[in-house]
Amino acid sequence: MEASDISTVELAQTVSRLIREAPENRLDDYDGQPIFEAPLIGVADGDDPLFERFREVVSPRHILPRDLLRRHSPRSTDLTKVAVVVWALPFSSRIRQSNRCQDWPSRLYSLARNNGGALNYVLRHRLTLILKESGWAAVAPLLEAEYDAFRSSRHTFTSSWSERHVAYAAGLGQFGLSGCLITSLGVNVRIGSLVTNLPLEPTPRPYRTHRAPCLELGGKGCGACIERCPVGAISKDGLDKSKCYAMRDAVRERCMDSYTRDLHMLRVPIVKSGKRQHGYSLGCALCQCGVPCEGCFPWAAPDGSEADA
Repeated sequence: MEASDISTVELAQTVSRLIREAPENRLDDYDGQPIFEAPLIGVADGDDPLFERFREVVSPRHILPRDLLRRHSPRSTDLTKVAVVVWALPFSSRIRQSNRCQDWPSRLYSLARNNGGALNYVLRHRLTLILKESGWAAVAPLLEAEYDAFRSSRHTFTSSWSERHVAYAAGLGQFGLSGCLITSLGVNVRIGSLVTNLPLEPTPRPYRTHRAPCLELGGKGCGACIERCPVGAISKDGLDKSKCYAMRDAVRERCMDSYTRDLHMLRVPIVKSGKRQHGYSLGCALCQCGVPCEGCFPWAAPDGSEADA
């Protein structure tokens, strides 16, 4: 793949191929069941004012794409254009279905979530290497020392690179009541990203607000995720991160030993408060399954008209 030939379409095809061919995308414990289906790709302008805005709404430490790429590129690198490439990886329908009618995350979903996270890290490495070998500068924020996840007095938990917010900047979706990003492939996705000097055109953002129409806006209230949460972490006011994380801790405490003993669990890099280690990542995601936005937009079109009604 020559540098001059790389387009957003070809990049999307490359991501799809890497996912399709990755051995990490198959669950040996479930007859080779694939974790992710075909991904969604978006591009943000690395100089978009939204990235400065993220330093207010996410964290003062939120990384600026151009600064990151400059630090990780030779001085001679042409940084005329800086693009942020973002992908959303949708869980397969079988995996989502296993997590629908439960008050506890399914065994299949827990395994897929953990191994899917490991695959997403591998994808960042592989795609970054492909771009570098093609003559472009590329860096994945979550793989670098600048990335950190930490407690925040304002947001309870936050990070120096929020891939949900970056995906919003890349036109991939709007935030739902649970704080998750609702994409055209639904809310039950894993997100990844990298920064490059590829001269890619930004994906249009077909909305005028960060809030999805599923909120109490324009008569489009839903609230299905409120009912799905077993610990009452979601209300019409949004997500209580402390309750949400308490549920995740309960899942880890109850299931970690048996899952790591009985299943082919892949270790994933875990970053907390400046410390990096490899471990396992279990979660819940009940609020993302068995809801109207599980695998699609729950409204006709994300043109912003309904959200601003």
